[in-house]
Amino acid sequence: MIKNRVQLEEFHGHGARIVLAALEAGLRSVEPGALVRRAVRHGKKNLVIKGIGGKTLELDDFGDVYVVGAGKATAAMADALCKIVKVSGGAINVPYGAAASEVETIHASHPVPDENGVKGAEKIVGTVRKAKKDDLVFVLISGGGSALMPLPARGISLYDKQEATSALLASGASIHEINAVRKHLSAIKGGQLVRGAKCPVVSLALSDVVGDDPGVIASGPTFPDQSTFDDAMRVVKKYGIRGAAARHIEKGARGLLSETLKRDDPAFARVHNFIIGNNAMACKGAASYLRRNRLKVHYLGSAFGGEARDLGRRFAHLASGMQEGSAIVAGGEATVRLGSKKPGKGGRNQEAALAYAIFSSNMATAAFMGTDGIDGNSDAAGAIVSKKSAAIARMVGRRHLAIHDSYHALKEMNSLIFTGLTGTNVNDIAVLVADKDVA
Repeated sequence: MIKNRVQLEEFHGHGARIVLAALEAGLRSVEPGALVRRAVRHGKKNLVIKGIGGKTLELDDFGDVYVVGAGKATAAMADALCKIVKVSGGAINVPYGAAASEVETIHASHPVPDENGVKGAEKIVGTVRKAKKDDLVFVLISGGGSALMPLPARGISLYDKQEATSALLASGASIHEINAVRKHLSAIKGGQLVRGAKCPVVSLALSDVVGDDPGVIASGPTFPDQSTFDDAMRVVKKYGIRGAAARHIEKGARGLLSETLKRDDPAFARVHNFIIGNNAMACKGAASYLRRNRLKVHYLGSAFGGEARDLGRRFAHLASGMQEGSAIVAGGEATVRLGSKKPGKGGRNQEAALAYAIFSSNMATAAFMGTDGIDGNSDAAGAIVSKKSAAIARMVGRRHLAIHDSYHALKEMNSLIFTGLTGTNVNDIAVLVADKDVA
């Protein structure tokens, strides 16, 4: 949870107490182990799997059970699953610094992939391919899974993928655009993990993408790919990506390479994809806490996006119309377009918070936080701003905002939120509270 909560409450006052507690309630509602336990259970004679939206699967007889996957929440998901079913083996990839699991765990780099990620991905593919016809494979997917499960397509290297990923991340490309390219540089994404699978495959995913598209979560290793080499080529041209990766995409766009797996591929007859957690769950967890504390809550959905600084300004405008005793909760994921100059320190949530502090006239206490505990190139999860910090923001904020150096401005404002790795990841959450002496 929030490591510096006491210090933030002491500096920012009562509004901070209620906002930070709401953020923690949101995080608790998307605890990965609890989500797996809710989704997978033993029926009287079979295994029952339930996802968001009421989708249900009942599995009767199966042999050995294998668990594979990748992501920031995958270790906790795997441990929960191991307590529900007897697992014969498997392999998962998680970020450096994340806890290991009962299943063989490979620590790898995120957001830019490394050789450990490749080695782990090879083990994951090997596990899926070796499972026999009467076995069962669980694929556990969460945010970060795309970078953590890199297996370069034939003809390109890991370095080529690293170079392209870094360029796209710096360009401000959307996650949909980034993943369209990633899938077509990969031998595992875009449904390709299930190529050659002989047994049923059940994928359990925590969504870290706006709209919960299973083809985008971790670049859809078990889901039919709607994007094509032509789509990836448009992204490459739009953001000026060069090098071997761009040449590979161009070759595919000319029809000289095999496409990712599409919906009519026979492999998908044995594949079952379930989303078991998403941003809406976190937002509703935060909103429920606020309502229990007698605040009138306006939930704006889980689809905010665009430039982070513009998002901060939009929330500043919304705050100007808030009445005392009201709150706003929203989720999604903004972007930061860095440009050609070397950026400062910070991330999308910190940039949104700084812009909010600069442009808000009616200073409702507001926090912007990444649910994974990581925001941009910093060690902070996000930031909280209040009336007390607004004066500092107006003195130093614009200069820092102009060079994407929100971290250092927010540090002066005593506004940074630190959680460390939370073990989950369902995008970002924003909470605004118009101060009132609530319980």
